[in-house]
Amino acid sequence: MTSSRPWLLLLFSISAAFIFTIDAGGDEADLVRARTMLSVSGFPENDETRRLMADAIDAPSYPAVETPYRINRQISDNRIVHFELRKSVRDWYLIFRNQRGLEPRETYPLWGRGTWIIKKDLLTGAFVQAKIFLQDDEESFVRIFPMDKGRSRLDVHLYGRQLGDDVVIPVPFESLMTSPFARIAALTDHSVDWDVLFPNPDALGYRRIEDFVNQLTDFDNLIQEVDDAAVNGAGENVYIEDGEAVTLGTAVTGGGSLSRGQTGLNCSGYVKWVADGIYSGWTGSPGARHLELEELRTPTSRTARNPWSESRSASGRDARGQLESLLRDPHFGLDWNRNLARIIEETRLGRALSDEEIAVLDTGELPGVPYRRDLGYPIDDLDSVLYQLASERPGAVYFAAVNSRFVPPPSPEDTDPIPLHQYWHVSILAPWFDEDEGERGRFRVAVLDVGDVSESLLADPMSDDPPKFPAAILENAVRYADLGRDDQNNILVPEVMVHLVRVDLPPRFMASPLPAAR
Repeated sequence: MTSSRPWLLLLFSISAAFIFTIDAGGDEADLVRARTMLSVSGFPENDETRRLMADAIDAPSYPAVETPYRINRQISDNRIVHFELRKSVRDWYLIFRNQRGLEPRETYPLWGRGTWIIKKDLLTGAFVQAKIFLQDDEESFVRIFPMDKGRSRLDVHLYGRQLGDDVVIPVPFESLMTSPFARIAALTDHSVDWDVLFPNPDALGYRRIEDFVNQLTDFDNLIQEVDDAAVNGAGENVYIEDGEAVTLGTAVTGGGSLSRGQTGLNCSGYVKWVADGIYSGWTGSPGARHLELEELRTPTSRTARNPWSESRSASGRDARGQLESLLRDPHFGLDWNRNLARIIEETRLGRALSDEEIAVLDTGELPGVPYRRDLGYPIDDLDSVLYQLASERPGAVYFAAVNSRFVPPPSPEDTDPIPLHQYWHVSILAPWFDEDEGERGRFRVAVLDVGDVSESLLADPMSDDPPKFPAAILENAVRYADLGRDDQNNILVPEVMVHLVRVDLPPRFMASPLPAAR
């Protein structure tokens, strides 16, 4: 679909063939604006310490630096900044790391938010580059390179995706190394949309998301995963396929059975139950209503559909029944999420939506991230995607439909089944920026997935373990695709995409009643 953010794409689509330059002196109003933006976003500056260590930064060689380590408390903001010198085989590094409250520096990552790492050639002493980290993430940074004729060059990376590159600043690299980051932002304000990277964490919408996540966490122990189970319009725990009641003792995914006080839901049923609460909030009766199931199964797109697409059933009760139903309706998860988002948006606006308004509920193209209509984004790019979406629209959450290639197991009737593209899992992704004064502006994402609310999408900067949510999705995708192994005996992993639709949270959210199995 056509992007709803052409201005944002234009600002970030900077190539070597078309280089923006900025007046070397800059504009005072731009500098004031940049300082305010960074201060409001909670981004820590350490230029005071870098100016104090200017001799070390300008030193012609590694041995010429007299102080390999120093701690400085800045007068400007009372922040403690650690200066450290390190070297590798070919380069040496000047590191300026911001203290986090009373935490010792060993407890937070080298690439923490606001850290500057200036790299110099060990043989010549020449500047190589500088990195300034935007979040507690090794792949989220602004990088500056020296150029000839008193110029510098800048690029921007967010969670592994490059948003902008080859932004030329007509200011010497050496001068920028002792400048506040606000000056760099001011000098490139017409080339990079810094507001996307440094949003205001005080936005009311982010507090709505925090409250939303905290409320739903309280229901984790009451929900068990049961195939094909949901809550109907009357507030009863039923099977989506036939409307029959889910009963005590029903088998739950992973072993065990439903016990008294628990509700059985599958992933679609869980997303729908959460949507019930959002819908109720926009009706003016928080926590009081449930949506009907029938309308949610209506097909929303005929693009690339196949003969199995016309089934209106969601999933069967046992594993084989669930698989057969999935094969009949491979777009079920996509349709389900789109219909929920449309109904909620119509309720929010108090009117029916046009086709164009329905279409833009699908999130579209974003700077630096591949996107395909109806399929969405590669799962590895969700961090960058959600950061940009959260910055642009505080208070929105996103219903996610995971999709990939799916090869049905052979059967006596079909010994060589046709591979299909399936939307085989749905969940909710809730991004926001923290207002906590200790780490103000920290990016956070909660994954709401069948009664499990957890921050399992972003990598933990203090752990080498992969994030749990993407790892689990990829593991399932490998099993469903059944692509075998390559010539080196490595398991073939299918391309996994995630389609997102936007849902705005109401001013007051309250979860709708959760019916216990009978």
